Amino acid sequence: MKKVSLSLLSVVSMGFASFAFAEGTSQVNVPVAPAAAPVSSNFTAAQSQEIEKIIANYLTKHPEVVMNAFQAGMAQQQKEAVAKMEKAVAENKDKIFNNPATPIGGNPKGATSLVVFLDPNCGYCKKFHKELETLVSTDKDVKIIYKDIPIMGPASVMTVKAMLAAKEQGKYDQFQKVVFSSDKPLTKKQLLKLASSVDIDTKKLEADMKTKEIQALVDQDLELAKVIGINGTPTLIIGEKKVVPGYVSAEELKKMLQESTASSKQASEKAS
Repeated sequence: MKKVSLSLLSVVSMGFASFAFAEGTSQVNVPVAPAAAPVSSNFTAAQSQEIEKIIANYLTKHPEVVMNAFQAGMAQQQKEAVAKMEKAVAENKDKIFNNPATPIGGNPKGATSLVVFLDPNCGYCKKFHKELETLVSTDKDVKIIYKDIPIMGPASVMTVKAMLAAKEQGKYDQFQKVVFSSDKPLTKKQLLKLASSVDIDTKKLEADMKTKEIQALVDQDLELAKVIGINGTPTLIIGEKKVVPGYVSAEELKKMLQESTASSKQASEKAS
């Protein structure tokens, strides 16, 4: 009976595992795993009740079993999700890396590229933006490609449009910095005040926010995120290949970029 109970226990435990995006993201439309289908059994009602009691007692004494199974299930599903995203990145390289309307930070001619999908009202994105500032100050050879995706509602849509409009005046970096420094969603009045503080023509900014071109870029980046499978921010693409969902520190990020550069160099040497 004990062997049977442990076998059923493993099935029940794994049934608790549901998909979760990476820790350190603001999530959107995260799917929940469907309930497991009932398993046919040759046990009598009395035997089934006894097995259920054994399982319940075991879980009470060893709750870590369910937690370990849950974590293993999440890790496996996240690994599979990231693999699908990396495949989609390879299939959509031109849209990701070669759109001239996309804001660029760091060194535009940097040898290593870093794509960042951010929402200006995402708490983890605000935290991560500080790490980006640290990275740029210490790594002069990284090109940052910003994909602003407003996944957190109308306030995010308005803010993203304002940031993209600031790019039209060559002020994207300055405006982005003050926007991400805010600890709460900004009203239009507050956005214009911040724009004025970094010498942006607010009348032109308002006019540019309404253009079809900026609306098109917002729509393109949202669609691109959907195609790749991104449903949370921040999400990073390192060196045109590796997808990293969630917040990482500047130190971790620099290490990943160095590994990407070394890997690309090795691949190039093998090819030649």
